[in-house]
Amino acid sequence: MITAPHIRSRSELTAMIIDFTAKGGEVRTFKRGFTSEWSYLQEIMKGFGYEIKSSGSWYVVRPIGEKGRPRRLGRTEAIRTIDRVLVANGLQPFMISKHEFPAGARA
Repeated sequence: MITAPHIRSRSELTAMIIDFTAKGGEVRTFKRGFTSEWSYLQEIMKGFGYEIKSSGSWYVVRPIGEKGRPRRLGRTEAIRTIDRVLVANGLQPFMISKHEFPAGARA
């Protein structure tokens, strides 16, 4: 099912992907089973030496065993921090922003 209202058919979507990759864009790929579920993120981050916790609308992302009061993060900043760790370990980030694409690759 195509949920973007400006894409009318599967063939149009395929043409967009071909055009995007021809201009140097990369299609994001995730390993089987990769999810943004909180318990999964806690386990994968633990494997990279980080702990993540949530308390209400605040999050903590820090190296395991770090001393001192943890910095409280909003959701967006927590995901950015998690993305930095994921990318540093060769995985895809969750959040995509304009700065990740060269100007010529954007439509």
